[in-house]
Amino acid sequence: MKRSRKFIVGFALLLIAAVGVVALANLWKSKLVIEHVLVSGNLIVESDDILKLAHVPVGSRMVDLDLLLVESRVAAHPYVDKVVVQRNLPSTIHIEILERQPLALLNGDELCYVDREGVILPNPVSRELFDLPVITGLPSTGSRKPGTIIMNADLAEALDILETSKQVGQELYHLISEIRIRNGGDIVLYTADGGVPVIYGKGDTPRKLVSFETFWRTIVAERGPQDLQYVDLRFENQIVARWKHKS
Repeated sequence: MKRSRKFIVGFALLLIAAVGVVALANLWKSKLVIEHVLVSGNLIVESDDILKLAHVPVGSRMVDLDLLLVESRVAAHPYVDKVVVQRNLPSTIHIEILERQPLALLNGDELCYVDREGVILPNPVSRELFDLPVITGLPSTGSRKPGTIIMNADLAEALDILETSKQVGQELYHLISEIRIRNGGDIVLYTADGGVPVIYGKGDTPRKLVSFETFWRTIVAERGPQDLQYVDLRFENQIVARWKHKS
């Protein structure tokens, strides 16, 4: 019985101590104020622009800040894909950004950037400059305001071609100068080196791009693109290429 009573008393004392520690910790946290706001992960959007959107008042109490509200403010920027806001005690708010990356330029009444999901992006006013392939042939779809998504099957396939080409290799991605979509018809690529038309067709993207990259690296690199009239990728087990006749 005595041991049992000692155990109960000891447990009660530990519980009281734990509650006291929690209370003191909460009291300590309630007195912490925001002294620094840190932005990371941004290469395109300037940190000052993120801070203006976040509107985190320096000097206010840490516990009073609504993190979800700050995240929703920052997420309103067209270049922000994802954002996480955290309290780094004792005095810092950390805003971590994952940006949308421009994948191509859309040619229309005016050039505009577009990411892999078809989201229209504003022209960047930052230290980052982009030398991107151009997608042409997209019919007018009305407003192309930043943040809107263009729903078009041909555009989606063109963006998939570019995204897959980056996975095959950056050299292949930069080899593509233009993608011309043709309202459901065969897609045509144009190379940055020599402006060679490449009849892509539709579908089977990974196989076609790997085959084309191998063909360009092994054959065209040796002969040069100046005498290459066109390349046809529409055949399953071969690449068809037409060269200018030489005497």
